[in-house]
Amino acid sequence: MSESEKEARQELIKHSAAIQIENKITLLQRRTWNVLLYNAYNELDSKEEHQIALQELARFVGYNSHDMEYLKEASVAMLRCIVQYNVLDKDGSLERWGATALLAQAEIEQGLFTYAYSPELRRRLHNPAMYARLDLDLQRQFDSKYGLALWELCADYLGAGREYGETPFIPLDGFRRLMGVAETAYASFKRLKDKVINPAMAEVNGVSDFRVTVDYQRESRKITALKFKMRRVAPLPAAQNDQGKLFPDLDDMPAAVRELKDAGVSVQDALELWQQGFGCVQEKVRPAGISEDPEAAFVQYIREKIHLLKRRQAAGTVKNSTGFLLDAIKKNFANPEFARERKARDRKTKARELERLEEQKRQAGRRHEEAVHAHCARMIEASPALLEEAVAALREKHSTFWPEYRSGQTPPEDYRERPSVYVQVENFLARRYPERFQALHAARDAELAELTGKIAALEQAV
Repeated sequence: MSESEKEARQELIKHSAAIQIENKITLLQRRTWNVLLYNAYNELDSKEEHQIALQELARFVGYNSHDMEYLKEASVAMLRCIVQYNVLDKDGSLERWGATALLAQAEIEQGLFTYAYSPELRRRLHNPAMYARLDLDLQRQFDSKYGLALWELCADYLGAGREYGETPFIPLDGFRRLMGVAETAYASFKRLKDKVINPAMAEVNGVSDFRVTVDYQRESRKITALKFKMRRVAPLPAAQNDQGKLFPDLDDMPAAVRELKDAGVSVQDALELWQQGFGCVQEKVRPAGISEDPEAAFVQYIREKIHLLKRRQAAGTVKNSTGFLLDAIKKNFANPEFARERKARDRKTKARELERLEEQKRQAGRRHEEAVHAHCARMIEASPALLEEAVAALREKHSTFWPEYRSGQTPPEDYRERPSVYVQVENFLARRYPERFQALHAARDAELAELTGKIAALEQAV
């Protein structure tokens, strides 16, 4: 890559799976690997080996020491760094990445660093299906590997053209791997939060244009997973032309943000409330007993306050709609009418759902009858003696059963057109040869059992 090309674009396109790695590397090594990929990117498909001057590498990495031996050792150490790619399985191809070294080879001679990637890694890095754009000038400002790793993760989930995003909930052991925290380090969550989570977020918020917050998932009061929410508070100067407007209207806007925006709240204020969740509510009036899904609970909380705003607007008692709504959210203004209306809607919804399930049971019974009728017709067509056997047995029990056939029709044809006849014949065959109806009955019983279970659960909830 020429010097002019490097000066014109100090931005690395990095595959998501290469971001979500077990972070067993140091801050300097992670910086270095990013620079090496940036240097090689345009030639990944045409060259197996790549070169960069050690002085240039040091400049990109932000390593100011004259001790080049340390930089060489840090770079070569990546040969021994085996990582498991795609810890969060974002691209759904975890089994295809497996484990690999960050570099396949490295040589240092006469001030040049020559290196190569494995063929599979090179192919995937050059044409990633999912990627993040990382500013190499910005990465030099990070002083901890935790902050740099979190920044890359946020950039990955923010994505190109978006101004807000969130990770999935990450189990604590997965988060430890992403950050490179040893299993024996910071054993208690409090220590992990104080030494890794909070410092990493503070560094990202201080260095980059991201504002990052964290939500925790609990089981029996124990924190088991966490997810990060991030938004861009200002576009980077070098990326203004590509970023577009600061807060675009996107289809995947979080529900709470979209509904607040529709109610008149600015997108930036709505994003701040969404990031804070129930943390935006004054502690003394904050709702207690939040469900296991705090995101869904917060959306319902926002809807309750918007409902209150609309009621007050209808009554003509609100002068500043946005100010009232923000106060209602932060001070948890009471709105018992919302709960009553919601319960009434829930009762109607559940009644409709019960009727739908009951109708499904009726349809299942009809389908079973039709399936039995078709099955018996096939049995009799294959073996007419079965019909004769059934008729003889039924006439023995009821002498008036099917006294005569219709003129011009065979017994099987007449049987198929007389429900009063074929129902009794089919009941006889099902009793006489139960093994031949076992699969049909089992399918019906399974379907009815599932529907009955759903009805019972719904009735219990009413």
